[in-house]
Amino acid sequence: MFVFGVLLAGVSVFALLAVIFGKSDKVRRPAGLTFAVSLFLAVASIVTASITVVPTRNVGIVTSWNKPTGRTTGAGLQWTWPWQGIDEWDASGQTYAHLGDQCVWVTIAAQRRACIPVQIEWSALAEKAPENWAAYREVGDQTRFEVFVERRVNPQINGAMTSIFASFDPLGAVDPTSGDAPAPDLNKTYKDTLVTALNAELGDEIVVKSVAFESPRYDEPTTQAISAYGQKILEARNLEIDKANAKTRAEITRTDASVDQVARCLQIAEKLGKEPGLCMGGTVSLTRPVQTD
Repeated sequence: MFVFGVLLAGVSVFALLAVIFGKSDKVRRPAGLTFAVSLFLAVASIVTASITVVPTRNVGIVTSWNKPTGRTTGAGLQWTWPWQGIDEWDASGQTYAHLGDQCVWVTIAAQRRACIPVQIEWSALAEKAPENWAAYREVGDQTRFEVFVERRVNPQINGAMTSIFASFDPLGAVDPTSGDAPAPDLNKTYKDTLVTALNAELGDEIVVKSVAFESPRYDEPTTQAISAYGQKILEARNLEIDKANAKTRAEITRTDASVDQVARCLQIAEKLGKEPGLCMGGTVSLTRPVQTD
């Protein structure tokens, strides 16, 4: 628009010269009309080239001949020099949403696989907008900001997810007393860890606003391993119960046998006219001890 305005300004100058130095009205009148129209359009074009409206929650990157000047603007109506322009950099809230079937597959402990549903809310920092704008170019239909997200932000989030879940072991969530496997609370265990990892890699470029996990899913081998582990715990628990029951039954049997033997001795002692005290000692006997000289 600025270049077009400059060309119109040149036309108006030539028209003005024609008005001043023209010798006949046939030349001066059309030249005067051309001068007026071209001057109006030149001024309008230059003014238009100096005005840019930056959308709400965006940062304006001031450029001069398509090169960043290092200056940024806020949202709203912005003025620049006619040869300058303003490109937009999105500073609004962004969402990295991988929930449900779109969860993120990662390798966990023992080379098992888990699919982690996660949603991360973040926004780009305005201070780094000029530098990042200059570092990335438009690709196809993607804007510079979209290329920045695809090549810079998303890979770092994926890498952080892979890193923090590398030691995650779902077998550790199995109840050691019942063998039940409740869904682990990833928000309690990994939320702050993920925020720390992202701040370490992207803290001067984005700000992480929130992180939320849902219950993880597992591949078939991992699901079978969890089920088998829980079954082993249940079998071990049942074995301990069986051992305790067997010990109790043995004690009852020994007690019953002793009681039955004493009762039988008393019956025989009464029938033979023997003293009942013979059945109350440590050894049941129906005969008196043999005395020796």
